[in-house]
Amino acid sequence: MLYASTGCFTLTVMMGVWLAIFAARYKRPFSFLTPLHVGSAVVGSVFLIIALSNGDSRLMLNVALAVAIAAFGVLMAFFRRRGAMIAPLYMCHILLAVMFYFSMVCFTIFPNFGLD
Repeated sequence: MLYASTGCFTLTVMMGVWLAIFAARYKRPFSFLTPLHVGSAVVGSVFLIIALSNGDSRLMLNVALAVAIAAFGVLMAFFRRRGAMIAPLYMCHILLAVMFYFSMVCFTIFPNFGLD
């Protein structure tokens, strides 16, 4: 399940980079891109919770980061619909996502990472 979760989050990261390129150019992204970004993150989160329920307690930090990333994403969407683009929300979302993805990859590639 950890490999499936990391795979889903890899797709999420690729789509997030694509969305960031559109945002940097002040253009609207393709209509399918944001729902796919959110959908792959949700599927990855489900796989993450399944891996956590299978006894991998190292992933608790990732669950907390995922909740914070999702909260910033919802705030970004809320303010974007109101016509505002608040850069600190984007930066927090991106920086937390980088930490999240780095730890997921470390847990996946190095099975003993974080264990005594």
